Amino acid sequence: MGEMNIFTVRGKSMRRLFFLFWAAVILSFCMTVFSADADTLTLKPIGRPRLLQGPVFGASTTAFYEHLLDDPVKTAVLKTMAIGLDRFPGGSDSNFYKWRTGLIEIQERPDSSPYVRFWAKAAANIARGKPTGVTFEQYESFSRQIGAQIILVPNLESSSVSEQVEWFKRLSREGMVPQRIELGNEFWVAMGNDPTSLARWPDEPTSMRIMKQYLDALKPYLPANTKVAVQAAAGAIDVLRGKFGQRLRQWDENLRPEPWFDAVTLHLYPRLREVMGDPEAGITPPTPQNAVARLNAMMARVDEGVERILQDIEHRLPGKEIWITEWNTCGANTVTERSNAIEPMSPLMEMLTTARMALVQLRHPSVTTSLFFMYSFRPRDSHAMFVPDGRGSYAPVPTAVSLCWLSEAANSGGSFQRIVQEGEHSVPGGGAKNESYLPVEGGLFESPKHTTLLVENVSSASSSFDPSTLVKGRHPNRVETLAVSNLLNLDRTAAKIETQDTAGPIVIPPFSLTRIVWNKN
Repeated sequence: MGEMNIFTVRGKSMRRLFFLFWAAVILSFCMTVFSADADTLTLKPIGRPRLLQGPVFGASTTAFYEHLLDDPVKTAVLKTMAIGLDRFPGGSDSNFYKWRTGLIEIQERPDSSPYVRFWAKAAANIARGKPTGVTFEQYESFSRQIGAQIILVPNLESSSVSEQVEWFKRLSREGMVPQRIELGNEFWVAMGNDPTSLARWPDEPTSMRIMKQYLDALKPYLPANTKVAVQAAAGAIDVLRGKFGQRLRQWDENLRPEPWFDAVTLHLYPRLREVMGDPEAGITPPTPQNAVARLNAMMARVDEGVERILQDIEHRLPGKEIWITEWNTCGANTVTERSNAIEPMSPLMEMLTTARMALVQLRHPSVTTSLFFMYSFRPRDSHAMFVPDGRGSYAPVPTAVSLCWLSEAANSGGSFQRIVQEGEHSVPGGGAKNESYLPVEGGLFESPKHTTLLVENVSSASSSFDPSTLVKGRHPNRVETLAVSNLLNLDRTAAKIETQDTAGPIVIPPFSLTRIVWNKN
């Protein structure tokens, strides 16, 4: 009986050892096959690193269109977004802003353009919602709370030189004149071919003379280190046909790097319908048949298309800074362009194109200012960057998180180095223009407190990356991935951030943005 028990135990042990042996063989085989098939991501720097001095990334806010300045919950949320720069009073509304009332006042005429009529209605709605207006002093207090520096846009369209001088006198006495002044907004568009606006801004030479006239009068009230920007039209990258396209091209042909201004502004709004060369792309939602084609075309436009524009402006205006004071890969906000309410870009496509467009801007040391248009909490806004979190506050959507990561890395000072995948080939966009992009793009940021690597993967392939190949002998302190699984889903929901183990190789998932952070202290 005892011998039988011993034999039985030994038999079970033998069978267990036999099983473990073959399990180990099978596991070893699987690991070998996996290692052979898995993509290992090898990154390499390209180009020279650039210094990052002061904040680069910021955002426009919706102070005139929702309760923002008087909502401490929204202020607290924006404070977490690393917004280094904001803008007052805004875009087209700044051309009609009255500083004494804090309101936008537009005189509509029988021959006014549809664009001016739209703004007249918007101004009336603002006056009803905010009868006391929004003053610069109120906005400056809000900006300080969220950690942003203001770019001030004086009213050069519907306010006299003397009236703007009085405003700047007042701000100077209060010690509140910002260090960045944007001389008006989109005179090249002349408020949508409005007769009155076109008479004032018929061409670039005339517009430049008027801008300089205002600047000369305001100079006594500007701090010694203030920088000023004039306007380029190249931001309207998709409007290339007809008389309007001719006007934009001629506007930029006439630009000269004159010594009295420091920077030039761009507004970058690639639109899906123009990118695809198909008006229906601005109406029909994404489908399994067209989603990837649309993504490829948009990625190519925000990469090579934006790269081309920045190089062109640098060539025309050597030595001048580029201020991208409005940009959005979904076109303009629905406040000013209602047709974009039907622009069917999914949150995933929006996140990927936004991250890439920001990384392209960082390649250029000339780009010192970049304001995303815009940060909205309004639930009916198709471009809202925040959604209710169910706990009395708001959570950012994926695009907002990607912008936050970029802002935290770039606004901390230090340097930026472009990073690409070694041996990777460009993906053709297949859109209306011959443009392409690299599926993997990233940036290495060195700041006094952190080393940050951002890696964007715009492909369906997953890869493995060993952070020790970048920072020798040190594991990162944090690894986070932002991925949205469905390219077709148009629902705007809160971003889901996944964390990874920092001890070994990390996974770079398909269609994702990954942040890897090493602390220096």
